[in-house]
Amino acid sequence: MLSIKQKIVYEAIEWFIKQHGYSPTYREIAKILNCDVRSVFDKVMVLEEKGYISTINGKTRTIKILKDVEK
Repeated sequence: MLSIKQKIVYEAIEWFIKQHGYSPTYREIAKILNCDVRSVFDKVMVLEEKGYISTINGKTRTIKILKDVEK
């Protein structure tokens, strides 16, 4: 189960990918959500640990959605 803030970050990633056809950077997610990059980074790491997304460490635009969030 995700927290509300984790779910918001997940949905921002999902929306960005649907709109652009590629994954967002942490900075782009932070801009969408009007928050700081560190906060986004922390939540992305939790989403990855919980198996909702995957990333390639040190590479930009590598976020992939692995499973849907329970609505």
